[in-house]
Amino acid sequence: MKKVLLVLFLAIMLLVPLDGYARTYSAVFEKASPEEVINTLKRETGLDFVCTKELLNSAKSPVTCNFTGLTLDQLLNRVLSVNMLLGYEVVDNTVVVKRPDAGADYVQGEIKGVVYDEDENEPLAGATIIIDGTDNIAVTDIDGRFSFKDIRALNPVVSASFVGMKPASIKVTPKNQNALRFELKTHVTMMSEVVVTGYQEVRKEKMTGAATTISADKLDQRFSTNVLDNLEGRVAGLSTYGGKPIIRGMGTFQGATSPLLVVDGVPVESSLSSFDPFSSSDLSATDAAAGALADLNPYDIESVNVLKDAAAAAIYGARAANGIIVITTKNAKKKDKIDIDFSANLTVYENRNVDYADNFYMTPEQQVDAESNFYEYYLMSGQDPNAQNTIWNRINRGDSGVSPIRYGYYQLSKGEITREELDSRLSELKKNNFAKEYADDVYSRQVVQQYNLALRSSSDKARNNVTVNYKHDNAGMIEHDTDWFNLAYKGNFDLAKWITATVSFNGIYTTKKEAGMDLSADYTNIWSLPAYMPYRNSDGSYRPLYYSYSGNEYWNEKGTEGFHDLGVIVSDELRNNSRLTKRTHMRYHADLLFRVIEGLTLNTQFVYEVESQNASWHATEQSHASRTIRNAYTIYEDNGKIAYLTPRSGGMLRTTQTDGNYWTARGQANFSRTFFDKHDIAAIAGLEFRQTKLKGTKSLALGYDDQLQSSATNTVDFNVLANDWRENPYYMTELWGFPSASAALPYIYDGMGVIVEQRHRYASGYANLTYTYDERYNVFGSYRKDYADVYGLNAKFRGQPLWSVGAGWNIHRENFMYDLTWVNFLKFRFSYGATGNIYQGATSYMTATSTDLNDYTGLPMGVVTSPANPNLRWEENRTTNVGLDYSFLNYRMRGSLDFYNKDGKNIFNNRVLDPTTGFTSMVANVASIRNRGVELSLAYDWFVPGKRNNFSWTTEMTFSYNQNEVMKVHNPAATASALLSTPYREGYPVNALWSYRFAGISDQEGQEGYTMWYDENGEAQRSVSSRSTDVLEFSGQTDPKTIIGLNNSLRWNGLSLNVLMTYCGGHMMRALPEYEQTYSLLMGYAPVRSYFLDAWTPENPTSHPGFGQYAAESPASEAADSDISVHHADFIKIRNVVLGYDFPVSLVRRLGVNHLALRFQVDNPGALWTRNNIGVDPETLGVRNRTSYVFGLNINL
Repeated sequence: MKKVLLVLFLAIMLLVPLDGYARTYSAVFEKASPEEVINTLKRETGLDFVCTKELLNSAKSPVTCNFTGLTLDQLLNRVLSVNMLLGYEVVDNTVVVKRPDAGADYVQGEIKGVVYDEDENEPLAGATIIIDGTDNIAVTDIDGRFSFKDIRALNPVVSASFVGMKPASIKVTPKNQNALRFELKTHVTMMSEVVVTGYQEVRKEKMTGAATTISADKLDQRFSTNVLDNLEGRVAGLSTYGGKPIIRGMGTFQGATSPLLVVDGVPVESSLSSFDPFSSSDLSATDAAAGALADLNPYDIESVNVLKDAAAAAIYGARAANGIIVITTKNAKKKDKIDIDFSANLTVYENRNVDYADNFYMTPEQQVDAESNFYEYYLMSGQDPNAQNTIWNRINRGDSGVSPIRYGYYQLSKGEITREELDSRLSELKKNNFAKEYADDVYSRQVVQQYNLALRSSSDKARNNVTVNYKHDNAGMIEHDTDWFNLAYKGNFDLAKWITATVSFNGIYTTKKEAGMDLSADYTNIWSLPAYMPYRNSDGSYRPLYYSYSGNEYWNEKGTEGFHDLGVIVSDELRNNSRLTKRTHMRYHADLLFRVIEGLTLNTQFVYEVESQNASWHATEQSHASRTIRNAYTIYEDNGKIAYLTPRSGGMLRTTQTDGNYWTARGQANFSRTFFDKHDIAAIAGLEFRQTKLKGTKSLALGYDDQLQSSATNTVDFNVLANDWRENPYYMTELWGFPSASAALPYIYDGMGVIVEQRHRYASGYANLTYTYDERYNVFGSYRKDYADVYGLNAKFRGQPLWSVGAGWNIHRENFMYDLTWVNFLKFRFSYGATGNIYQGATSYMTATSTDLNDYTGLPMGVVTSPANPNLRWEENRTTNVGLDYSFLNYRMRGSLDFYNKDGKNIFNNRVLDPTTGFTSMVANVASIRNRGVELSLAYDWFVPGKRNNFSWTTEMTFSYNQNEVMKVHNPAATASALLSTPYREGYPVNALWSYRFAGISDQEGQEGYTMWYDENGEAQRSVSSRSTDVLEFSGQTDPKTIIGLNNSLRWNGLSLNVLMTYCGGHMMRALPEYEQTYSLLMGYAPVRSYFLDAWTPENPTSHPGFGQYAAESPASEAADSDISVHHADFIKIRNVVLGYDFPVSLVRRLGVNHLALRFQVDNPGALWTRNNIGVDPETLGVRNRTSYVFGLNINL
């Protein structure tokens, strides 16, 4: 770890520009002649100057100027070009003075223009205007206008500046010298920076909590379809590892882990976007934050504020334990003008890597040779006299596919083919490449298109915003695509001087098409069949593929009466079995702000959200799923005749309809006032009520014909299908017990299940107060009490009080700091407080769920799923935070440093119960978790951003270190296998990685090639999974301890370059576990992992499991959790590189355009370094994520 940090530190130091330490020059001339100027320059610079007397006589004179701290190029430009109207060229150590270039702009006469405040679109009075390199200075009048008279200048540049705003410069030409227009942007410093908490806006100087603000300018530096990706590397303490947002470590076992998402002041409740309608019926497990983040329009975000500690987030009470992400959407700024902004981005992904070696599999040639060697031993050497019968039984039973190599050797052993014929077959198989042929047929180039149109207008009393966003993703696979449409409106209206109304609407509409589920035909998995398997026949036609329990092409029962062949043609199956999910989400927001008296306002808000998701899974009559259902429910009756429990024609249609509606009502009083110029008080107090409701239904139609929109469902006895499949005497027997039970669950039983309605109500009261004395000392306190219908059977736990206190010291405002002019901002912060977390899967009350019909009575049944727990309460986190915010060197260096300790109490976990209670366990508040860490944010302007043609360079770094530990857990696992499935143990991280200790490969007779494992006493055993936890060792944690983000932003003359690098380290991964091959499966029916190329043999005693003749008869389960497959997961990656160009305003305005920019972005170009030596990407545990290329366009009218 120390080495990595040292390398990163040295890399940053090496980036320091040498010019920063170069010599600077001064030029002080008072009515000097050209000859005096040249001589002085020669003496000061040490350079030779070459010029003619005639040229000096033509120069502008006398020369009067006063400059200090100039680089050599700045000195020559300002003295020779600006003040003397001469050209020059530097050749080695000689300055050749010459006439101006033919293309130079000579400006003579008056220069005039106007300066505007870009945010308000109003003239800016009092702005300072200067012609660079001269003593010509002007100040704008009340209308923002300025002028210079009698100017003679060569290539002049005029700059405008104003206190609190970013300066701007324009190159003057004869064409624009009478119509210069500056639009100055607000320059945000730490003192003026505002943190939006959702309930109020707080100046950074008054904050006592830990918060990070990301502006729209920062977000616009790189494009991301997901806001979460754009926050990576920008917020210290926020981890996006694995695509899951976690702030300051994992603090729960079963509760929500994502931060609360707040949009325009009110939490977003949307949940269905994270709900899979075909793999879950539990609506309580939905993740509102994860779904809502994906719903956000990335083009419509004005700022992102991440609240991390109790002082910043405690106002949200029982939902604040995981931190808060506060999103503020954009508002109209330019008055009396319709602002039109259009953006388009095209993302193109590289093709999937389907190379077998790169994906750690044997190549087709290698697998053919490996299997051939095995069957030479197994079938042809006479080692096993029952080998022929064993293979015949496997062919005849039909419960798995049979490889052409196995069948070829079987035929050879029977004398049905010759050795030459077999060798010819094997040679042909080596020429195949199943993955490549599959990819050529099924995969395509993934392309994501996203377009955004924003219309904004503003007047004295109204501001209107309309945004339309559309995204299309073809998923890079046939019969797959997603369409996403987002429409939003936001309006602010000043109804009177004392009242402002805000209304907004957001509608999201998504349609997603994807492959349907299938029981055994894993046709969407390119790695499911042997590498040499032919994808097509020799004539180019598609070859039916047979997966597990689908019979095989040699199965003699194929075609038996009542049975359908279960061969699969992948591209046909993708068309015949598909899922379509349509989702609609509406969010309505109304807000009234009343200005009562000076400093006092009242605010009421109401948000109503409604969403609906309709998902349909359609498997046509020709699909593998429908054929499997018909086969599974084809039976013999007592009279010996075949009977069909399902329709003999038509397909299957399963639908899931889920709906959610949520509302939040809030009333709040706000007070902010300064007394006697030194006592500043800001306070809020309010009440909040909210309700969430989710419900759903399922339906199943069999014999469905999509063209006729009809089904034969009324002929089906679903009670028989759901309950009597256990005794199917026909197909079950033919396929050795399959697929009766397995067919019922995903197709029939799950299709008839229930979706349990979830409805919860909450009430809260809250208040906070900030007192600031003399702009130096802050004291803060907040209190909130939450009530919920989830808890409260015991009155003691009915309401949860949550609170925080904090203090701040603005050190830079102390008198003793005035002489330290290089310190612009320095603030010390301290906070302590309690926040909560909710787990919707538990309640104080006894709960029961209705199930299917009773087998004997035929009546509906109910099952008690959990007992009453009157002592159930919120999870609670108590956080201590000590922080420092700083800005030095005229704001060139800025950032923050935080230390925190977060103790989680009353954490939900399973509590083991006495079996005599009728339950084995229940969810209770029985655990504790601690997170400790440090966070550092640092930004430095190597070259300060300023004029367009000036070079600017800013480096931003975020560093976070988190130590996570389970402090208390109830009834920890007693056996090794239990600890692996529930890895919680006191004194270890939440995401602990436990491993069996590999003891080598056995060479004992009868167990040659078998893996061995150490037991508690350090002795090698064949299996130890049922023993105590002492057989396991702690291998580390799976989430990073240290995360570093490093972003470099460079700009020059409209060109921009942004590079984001990330480091994740201190964690481990289990990658490429080496499973034993099962001898009884006779090589299986799948690709073979490449580690078997170096498998153990008596002649090659390696540490890799035996293969072929040395395969295990009963594989050890320990291999999946072995210590030898644990590797360091540290890495350094370039996340993206963005090259952009902003066209000059003077150019694009001729086209009637205010702003025109192009972007080219490369995402995931690859890892610079990984700590493991096995070639695995730590984030995917396989090949790296694909590189994508983004082409972007932005136009503002």
